[in-house]
Amino acid sequence: MKSLLESTKNTRPLLKNSLKLIRSDVPSNLSEREIQWLLDNKITTIIDLRQEDEIREKRCVLEKNSKFAYYNLPVRGGSEIPDSPNDVPKSYINMVDEVMWKIIELVENATTNVLYFCNAGKDRTGVVSAILLLRMNIDKKEIIDDYFKSGIYLEKMLKEYVEMNPSVDLEVITPKEIYMETFLEMLER
Repeated sequence: MKSLLESTKNTRPLLKNSLKLIRSDVPSNLSEREIQWLLDNKITTIIDLRQEDEIREKRCVLEKNSKFAYYNLPVRGGSEIPDSPNDVPKSYINMVDEVMWKIIELVENATTNVLYFCNAGKDRTGVVSAILLLRMNIDKKEIIDDYFKSGIYLEKMLKEYVEMNPSVDLEVITPKEIYMETFLEMLER
């Protein structure tokens, strides 16, 4: 599978045949051509879900571009890796707080198309995506499938990350259908 933007690994539309909502990993190295493509497609509301320290480590090239409305709304706990596979859905439900609802409101009220992202575009971005899709009455199977795709897009990167960080469990950082399924059940309760 190929990312919507060449310089990213996990950029794709949330909805088929629509550029209204674009989920992504951090767009840190966009080319002028990619930036122009975003502008041409009115994807100018940019929401960064990362913490300040993550932003300092890897800047978003759109952050200071006056043609884009850039917002930083850090999702709580999103930069921490869960201890075990069972903890992944719990870490997702812990992200659902007042900031999450501000993010959802900002996305839903945006007057332009929206690009939202975290580092890899799978966990924090996956939770935002799941909530948005739920609010659009999209079938849970489609929500789970959307989340699962990140594992396909990021497979090589995740394996390389574990090679460099042997204490990290590949099962924990790879999107699994059961993680999103369990999160959705917890969210319903």
